[in-house]
Amino acid sequence: MKSAKRTFTILFVLLDIYLMTGGYGVHGRMYRFVSTPIAHILTEIAKWVGGVNAIGWAIIILTAIIRLILLPIFVNQQINTTKSSLKMQKLRPELEKVQAAVKGAKTAEEQQAASMASMSLYRENGVSMTGGISWLTMAIQLPIFSGLYLAIQHADGLKTATFFGLPLSKPEILLSLVVFVIYAAQAYLSLIHMPAEQKKTAGQMLWISPVMIAGITLISSGALGLYFIVGGITVVLQAFIVHLMYAKLEDDVDKNFVLKKGADDLLSQPASAAFGTNQNRVRPEDLRPRDVTDDDKSQQSGPRNAGKQQRRNEK
Repeated sequence: MKSAKRTFTILFVLLDIYLMTGGYGVHGRMYRFVSTPIAHILTEIAKWVGGVNAIGWAIIILTAIIRLILLPIFVNQQINTTKSSLKMQKLRPELEKVQAAVKGAKTAEEQQAASMASMSLYRENGVSMTGGISWLTMAIQLPIFSGLYLAIQHADGLKTATFFGLPLSKPEILLSLVVFVIYAAQAYLSLIHMPAEQKKTAGQMLWISPVMIAGITLISSGALGLYFIVGGITVVLQAFIVHLMYAKLEDDVDKNFVLKKGADDLLSQPASAAFGTNQNRVRPEDLRPRDVTDDDKSQQSGPRNAGKQQRRNEK
């Protein structure tokens, strides 16, 4: 499962790079391969809906279909993020030990070894350092809203469309405010079960997200505003689903998460193990010239003196 997801992520990232590097106008790859099919689908849905607001409803319907198809992926991502957060709480005492070792390191090598132990702590205990973030969902969404933006800006029959009097090809502050409210609700739901110590750091990032998405809506177009509104509603829905599942997820982590290697085990390993090198490697200090001691002289002269003594005995 993980290998298949990794493969799909790589393929979608390569597709995004291919589309984004092919130009961003009507002659670019994004417009030809993504915007043109989206414009055609929106036009057909608008014909079925009818009325002066048909294009706006078509955007809402198309976005809802796409997000519902992707909803299982998004819910799974949210579940992984929640479980990763619960595992991080279990690891917190061990992480504090490693952080104390990093602060108390006296040499650069000790500091690096302690930092390596911090990364090993995540890896050895199967905890994601990225917090369960799914790059696949990001890679899937990028061409969709990019293609929708270009379709509304340039496609005939779409660039002059309105939705209840709001032009879809121009920025609309009202839609931006609605987007902010919806994503702020999602941020609030995400903070409900978050420990107090994590709310100070992760909470700030969660509140930045609504501001950023509303800002993108404000400088782009009303069409993207509708896209983000429908997407935001599904995000709130998936956050609510995970909220209902939280007790079960917490119980699952309590039963199945076992600390395989703690901070004491990782910090007690020699520096050579942390760097993945041979413990018997030649060190730079071994190559420096040093003063000859009396013991060294006796060891060097030992065999020669023994030979002289043997010749005397023969005589």
